[in-house]
Amino acid sequence: MGDLYKDDSGKTLRVDASFDMSSYTELSLVFTKPDNTVITKTTSDGVVIGAGVTDPDLGVLAANQYVEYNFEVGVLDQSGRWCVRLVYDNTGASPVDKFHGAPAHFTVKELC
Repeated sequence: MGDLYKDDSGKTLRVDASFDMSSYTELSLVFTKPDNTVITKTTSDGVVIGAGVTDPDLGVLAANQYVEYNFEVGVLDQSGRWCVRLVYDNTGASPVDKFHGAPAHFTVKELC
């Protein structure tokens, strides 16, 4: 992903789930900002299932086993340590599947 700076937009975040998510009905990324404010981004906000890629930080990511999100304007509004976790929902399963990914941390740097 490279460096992130406060007020960046358009940069791509990849989150590895390490399991097949092709049966999803909703994919969400739950972000916790440095001040503990929580925001959620979903498929309607641009969270998409990955088609397979080699990421310089994460290595080889298999199709349907990770998500991508391009940061929208205004999301990265705080510098400091952020946390993100993936939430997978499949309401077509019986019982309903809901999985939470392991938290990942990243730092948003302050502009000088």
